[in-house]
Amino acid sequence: MPFIHIKSLPFKQAFESASTLININREFSEKNNIPEFHIHSSWEFYLPGHYAKGDQAPSEQPDNFHPVIVDLLTPDFNDNQTIAGMLSSLADSIHRHAPVAIDRIFINHRQAHSGMIFDDGKVVSW
Repeated sequence: MPFIHIKSLPFKQAFESASTLININREFSEKNNIPEFHIHSSWEFYLPGHYAKGDQAPSEQPDNFHPVIVDLLTPDFNDNQTIAGMLSSLADSIHRHAPVAIDRIFINHRQAHSGMIFDDGKVVSW
């Protein structure tokens, strides 16, 4: 943990998701002092027309309207300042490694609570 899940419409230009995710993981690790092997990430694409904002449902990721939606899940032991740093560094990395303006990134942070995670064959507490 943390888990980073990114969703967007397909991009107009070619996009290499594997290398993008690896770069995002590496930078998230470095900027937040979390071992890289603990960071999981995914990038999913909505089918064209399966993401609407208001009255618009485009087939490709627009440059100026629909945000890329990011879900960040981290353990609940991080304070607000640490979480703010994670949010900012993640937005910066996504912006630099993907064709997304920083003001077109929406990140929702969720907390995983001790005793409410199943991992490595057992319920995990910290």
